[in-house]
Amino acid sequence: MGLELGEVPVPEPGPRQVLVRVRKTGICGTDRHIYEWDAWASSRIKPPLVAGHEFVGIVEKTGLGVTSVHPGDRVSGEGHIGCGHCYCCRTGQSHICDRVDILGVDIQGCFAPYVCVPETNIWKVDPEICDDQACLFDPFGNAMHTVMAQPISGKQVLVLGCGPIGLMAIGILHVGGADKVIAVDPSPDRRALAKVMGADEVLEQADGATVKAMTDRGGVDVMLEMSGSLQAFQEGFKCVRSGAEVSLLGIPHTRIALEWAEQVIFKGLTIHGINGRRMFGTWYQCESFLRRRRDLIEPLITHRLPFDRFEEGIRGMQDGTACKVVLDWQDARV
Repeated sequence: MGLELGEVPVPEPGPRQVLVRVRKTGICGTDRHIYEWDAWASSRIKPPLVAGHEFVGIVEKTGLGVTSVHPGDRVSGEGHIGCGHCYCCRTGQSHICDRVDILGVDIQGCFAPYVCVPETNIWKVDPEICDDQACLFDPFGNAMHTVMAQPISGKQVLVLGCGPIGLMAIGILHVGGADKVIAVDPSPDRRALAKVMGADEVLEQADGATVKAMTDRGGVDVMLEMSGSLQAFQEGFKCVRSGAEVSLLGIPHTRIALEWAEQVIFKGLTIHGINGRRMFGTWYQCESFLRRRRDLIEPLITHRLPFDRFEEGIRGMQDGTACKVVLDWQDARV
């Protein structure tokens, strides 16, 4: 097991850093990998490390030079911390900085009563957005970035994979004016949640002929790959019409062979590789959606637990009974 409860000192904010007293956190698939101490975790994580990167809390203290937030402000934060100096960072693409540090992976995270975050990564939370949803801006932002990489209003869209982020994407598509949303997932429970989130059609697996028959234009206009499944990836490209747009968020566990000439080049597809969130355009989009639809991601929060029952939440993720798990840190003592 790669996660266990322990004691750590309260961090001291340095110049342009913000100390946040954590109220709520979300458990991410990354945290599950760390808990299971799989091949990725054992090669990437350097213990001892406080995990966690989805949070909301109250500013406790600010370091020298901080001017944009003050003690008492309710905030969340972007978990990708760019170097600030490379070409990507200096041209508005810090989400794909080559030297990025990730909260709870490369530096100390938020599964603790306090977390220290650079002022540049702090986000003041709109008072209309509740804590349980505000702590999920990180995964909701992944879904938003994937959806908004191309126009979706009036489009017919295929979503491959109904994990938490895929389900969030379905909600965004539904509210954002997609003409038809077709969702694919092998789990009947996840397909049921997809319907709740606004999917018009749900399928157990992607099939080019079946999906095309559900459209009136020879295939979907947009495909969102959220599963990382080899089979879904390969079949998904057979479901799109010529001239379609494809956004790829799911991370495959192996190399994927694809008939590039037939499935991509001759079809004239546009492919977007999605990594993290655009800072901070995606955050403004997330805030706008949640401010107007405060119930948008509420159906996906299946478990609300005190922090010391984190293993229960992870076990729910492992057996498929949990979607998003929110941990409450307000009773934690230091």
